[in-house]
Formats: sequence, C-alpha cells, structure tokens
Amino acid sequence: MKINLLLFLSLGMILFTVAFATDHPAITDQDSSTDPWELVTKNAAFSRRDSAKSCVFQGEMWLNNGYYHGNVNLRDLYKSVDGKTWELVLAETPYDIYSEIAGFNGKLWVAKNSLWSSSDGKTWKCVLEKAPFAPCIELFVFKDAIWSLNNNALWRSTDGENWSKIGENFPLRRRGAFAFAIHNDRFWVMAGGIKEVNDPPEKGYKDITTLNDVWSSADGKTWECVLEKAPWQPRQWVKAESYAGWLWVMGGYDNVNSGNLNDVWRSRDGKEWEKFSVPTPWSARHEPSLFVFGGSLYLVAGNAWPVQNDVWKLTLP
Repeated sequence: MKINLLLFLSLGMILFTVAFATDHPAITDQDSSTDPWELVTKNAAFSRRDSAKSCVFQGEMWLNNGYYHGNVNLRDLYKSVDGKTWELVLAETPYDIYSEIAGFNGKLWVAKNSLWSSSDGKTWKCVLEKAPFAPCIELFVFKDAIWSLNNNALWRSTDGENWSKIGENFPLRRRGAFAFAIHNDRFWVMAGGIKEVNDPPEKGYKDITTLNDVWSSADGKTWECVLEKAPWQPRQWVKAESYAGWLWVMGGYDNVNSGNLNDVWRSRDGKEWEKFSVPTPWSARHEPSLFVFGGSLYLVAGNAWPVQNDVWKLTLP
C-alpha cells in the first residue's frame, strides 16, 4: 500500500538497534517432507485488499478494513472460523480507517486516533474520542493487558479505558512500515523504512532507506539491538509472526530494487535466521495479513500488483 508509508513515516515510529547473525542448521526433512503450504481459497468473500488489520477473537479470525488501488479505503469487517468461508459482520465500520484491532477482555478493540470497543463486531462504542496514545500503529495483547505502540511511545491498559505510558523517546531511528511480533515473551520490531535518502538512492521510493535490522524488548522500556543486518534483504510493508516456536518474517516490498517479495525466513531467537527451504506458493506481495489460528499460520490477501483476496495457510508439526 503506497499511501500508508507516507502516513507512517510522517508520524514517526519508535527507534530500535541490532548486531550480526549466523544461519541455523538446514530445515529438517520433517518440515518439508510434505508441502506445508495449502491454498485455502483463491477468492475469498471479501474484496481484494492489502493492509487489512487482523486478530483472533472468540475462536474466529477477524479481518478489518484495508486498502484498494486508487486510494480506496475499505471500511468493512469480516470474520471466519476456517479461512475459507468469510462472513461480513459490518459493511461500514464507524471508526478511523486503518484502525488496529485486538481481542481483549471479551471485546473487540480498535484504535488509531480514537479507541472503540464492541462485544460482537456489529455495535461499536467510542471509548476515547482522542486516545492518549494516538496514533496507534500496533494494538496487541500481552501479559493480561492491551498495549498500543504509537509513533514514539508505548502505552498499556488493563481495562482498555485507562492507559499508562510505559516508555517514550526511545533513542533509535524513527521508522514506518516495519514488522512487529511478540515472540518468547518479548516485543520484536524488524525492518521497515526511514525517511532518508540512501546512498545510492533506492529505486522504489527514492526518499526512503529500507532496513533489515532486528530489535527486541522484554518490557517496552529498554530496547536491545539484536541484529544490525539480518540475512534477509531490507524491506518495508513486511509482516512477522510467532508460530510453532519460531519467529517468522515473510514478504514485503523491496524498495532497493522496486519489487515485491515472497521469501520466508524464521528464527528461534531473532539472532540466527534461516531461509525456509519449502518453495513459497503464494505470489510476491507486501502488506498481507497474518493469523495464528487452529494450529496453522494464515497469510491473507496483500498487494501483489494487483491486490489479492486469496488465503493460504502454513501447518507445521
């Protein structure tokens, strides 16, 4: 999605640091003896999109809003119990476009500049018209609390209504369009782009320098530079998730060469990375949506030029 990078970078993001890595041993035959990727559906009920926000809530996958070519902002909300059949919950959501979504304390929560909640996804209540953490870039649940990562601070709430600032002004470079995940009880921020001309300038967005570093924090206050340069190439609009004991990074936009990616990498500790040896069946894309659900890792939609509405899942023993 093109417009979101400018939005994220203009807002500014938390800064983070890193160090160098070696490869893990090769992926075992058990991982690749059968194709672990499965096409769940080529054309889901929701329209083609990228940048849709995702969460798992009450035993269902929820897909929120998204972007379509020509700066069309999609405001619908869908849910699914299997990734194949998707039910339209609400055609026109009332909250800010590109609101992050999470399930917490028996409710769905969405946040961007405002904060809303719903028990069923159909009827929404505005909890905070102007959230103290605005703008929310990542909304997630961790250790019995809901957290919001914004442009330069991290906030936390145990009830969704009262928020405390955990840390701010992290001494790191501001970035947008990065990958975020929770893995091994730690926060992880990887890759992304900074609004700075590279030398030489990158072929895609020439005023952007993309990164392939890895940052981690146990509490959101102190951030550790785990890797300055990961073995995967710099990228933005990339996704990460924790699944089957691994931290995964997949897809994204290669701004250096101006092209989409579909490589898949994984790491146990964020320091040592290996490229997943199983061929990737889905087309190169940026800004897909990821779910960990029912023992599988789902990859949904994304921008492959054009945008997609397919659903894939990866299942490992």
